[in-house]
Amino acid sequence: LFNPVLTFLLICSFMSLRGQSDSLSSQITAMSISIEDDYTSWDLYGLEEIPIGRIKLRWPFQSDWTEWDYRIGEINGQIKMRNKNDPNMWELRSGNHILTLKTVYSGDFNQWRITDDSYTLTFKTMYENVYDGWKTSSKMGDYEVYTQWEMDPRDWIIHDKLKDTVDQPFKIAMIFIASFYSSPKY
Repeated sequence: LFNPVLTFLLICSFMSLRGQSDSLSSQITAMSISIEDDYTSWDLYGLEEIPIGRIKLRWPFQSDWTEWDYRIGEINGQIKMRNKNDPNMWELRSGNHILTLKTVYSGDFNQWRITDDSYTLTFKTMYENVYDGWKTSSKMGDYEVYTQWEMDPRDWIIHDKLKDTVDQPFKIAMIFIASFYSSPKY
């Protein structure tokens, strides 16, 4: 009944799957507003039904939509409009990582360039002037963020087919742009 070769193969398979689940544990697959009809706080979800992180407005009671904080597990960062009067440029800081998020054309919030000065990707709406679907596609892979229900910015689905070399801050930047420019501000 006991077969050492079969047991060894089962243990190797288990260890292999265990390693995959650890690497996927911080993969973001969805986001949703934390409180009904309140777009100042977003829960980020992985493969489970419990949130793995959050993006939230830093000063919710001051109606200042220019500064945000995020946390995913032990990783945290800030997203800030570089100039409070210019929504065309943001900065994301996480540890030693600094990204610049800038519109390709001033005043056109459909296309963004996200860069850390060593790598740049372009993130844009899937359809012009329709803000419920966003994507990037490059030699680094594909990344899509779109609403679960058409024209309803409360719940989002995220398809991440980017290479592992694309850092988490790039993904947070794309998630932030999609949620910020697609939701009402009041």
